[in-house]
This record gives sequence, C-alpha cells and structure tokens, in this order.
Amino acid sequence: MSEQVREQIIALERRRCEAIAERAMPALDEILADDYVHVHGTGKVDNKAGFIANIMQRPRGVERGELTVRLYGEVAVVTGEQMNYLPAADGLTSARTVNLVTQVLHHDGTRWRFVSFHLCTLSP
Repeated sequence: MSEQVREQIIALERRRCEAIAERAMPALDEILADDYVHVHGTGKVDNKAGFIANIMQRPRGVERGELTVRLYGEVAVVTGEQMNYLPAADGLTSARTVNLVTQVLHHDGTRWRFVSFHLCTLSP
C-alpha cells in the first residue's frame, strides 16, 4: 500500500472524529456511505441516519490511538484504539471509555467513504 493512500485514510478518520466532536452533520453525511452500518459497544446497530441522529443528541469527544490500515483493492480495513469522552449529567465531568474499533472503508472510484464501524469496549 502506498503511504499516500494510508495518509488519506488516516486524514479521513481525523475528519470523522472532528465531525463527531463538532456535531457537524454535513461532514458526517459526506464521509459515511449511504449503506453505513455502525455497531456500538452495547451491541446496538445503527444505520447512517441513526448514527448521525445519535451524535446530534449526545455530544462526545473522540480520540484515536495508533491506527493500522490494511488495503485490499478498493477496500480498506482500519483497526486501533478509540477513546470516547461523554459528558456526565452535571455537565462538568465526563466519562471516558477505551475501545477497540474496526472500520471498513470503500473507494468508489473518486473518494474513500466509511461503510462499517464496529466498537468493542475495553474499559468503562
């Protein structure tokens, strides 16, 4: 895999994290495929619309650790740690979870888009 493709994918993941933190619905709509599937740590499964609605209702911060990117033609698989920061009810503190995430991206001939996301919580 070329380093340029790897950097494109990592940049897109940074953009996804920023869009989540900023609750930037247009950015999320652009980088998630229409058939996007999001599996939460609880086992709940969302489609693209459900995931975006969840982000809009419940703000959070997202931070990624080192990412491994594997390329299989027009498909990329990204794995690595993700830390989520969720505000507590008092608005002053936040809960932090450490998770392992697997993401799948597809290149449609013009750009990469996320098609699948699966999160496994490592620590509450």
